[in-house]
Amino acid sequence: MKKSPTVFLSYSRKDQARATALENALNDRKLHVWRDIRSIAAGARWSQAIEAGIRGSRGVVVLITPTSGTSEWLTYEYAFATGAKIPVVAVRTRGANVPSPIQQFQIVPYGDPRVVAKKIDAGLSDQSRAAGQERATSPALVAKFQEVNGKPAVASNGKTPSLCIELWLEQVPKQTKSVSFEIPDEGFRDRKWKVKRGRNGTGVQREFLTDEMNSYGDIELWARGIGRGAGNWTASWQLYEALIRYYRSRAIGPAIRAALKQIREN
Repeated sequence: MKKSPTVFLSYSRKDQARATALENALNDRKLHVWRDIRSIAAGARWSQAIEAGIRGSRGVVVLITPTSGTSEWLTYEYAFATGAKIPVVAVRTRGANVPSPIQQFQIVPYGDPRVVAKKIDAGLSDQSRAAGQERATSPALVAKFQEVNGKPAVASNGKTPSLCIELWLEQVPKQTKSVSFEIPDEGFRDRKWKVKRGRNGTGVQREFLTDEMNSYGDIELWARGIGRGAGNWTASWQLYEALIRYYRSRAIGPAIRAALKQIREN
C-alpha cells in the first residue's frame, strides 16, 4: 500500500539525482512521491497518466534547474496543476531562470533536501487551506468546448481553428441577480456581455464564446455579480484553468486533448 498523501514531482530526466534526493526527503516526512519513472504502468497513455497523477496529488512540486526551465512537459504539468487548482511549489536550483508563469508560485531555493522538503510540506499545507476556503466562498468559472459528435465545434477553419467555448459559473451566491462579463483583450469582438440569473435558481450562468481569432489559455475573464444587499462580488479567471476545471474528471478523446493543447500553447 502506498503512503498518503501523494506529492507529484515534476522534473527533467537530466535531474534524476536531485529528484531522487528530494523524493527521499519527502518520503521521510510521510509524503509519497508520484514520479513518472516508476508511477506510469506499462502500456498506459503518458499524458493521461500524468494528468491522473496530478489530479490525485496533494500538490505538485516543480524542480526548476538550468536544464528543466524550458521543458515542454514541465510546462504542461504546472499549467495543468494550476487549472485543476492543485497547490504548486517550485524548487529552484542556483543559476536556473524561473519561467514567468512559475513566478506566481511559492519558490523554495534548492539546498539541504530535508530543509527543502519541510518548506514544501508547509507551503502545500498553506495553499490547501487557502484553496479550500476560496472554493467554499467564491464563484467558479467552468468552460467546455461546444462539441459536435465528440469533437470541438469551430468558428473558423485554418491552420489553427477558432474554437467555440461554452462558459458558466458555479457556486454563485444566492443573492446574485445578474453577472457582467468582460474579456480585457482588444482582439475579441464581443468583449462584454451580461447574463441574468436563471429561473431554475441554480445560479448557473451560461454563455457561448466564439470569435474569429485563436483563444489563448492565459486570456483573463473578469466577472462582476450584482445582487441584493451584500450580494455584489468580483472575480477573474484564466480560460485554460476554466477548461481544466471541467475536463479534469472526465475521460476525453484525442480531439478534445488536441484542443486543450491548442488553448494551452497558443
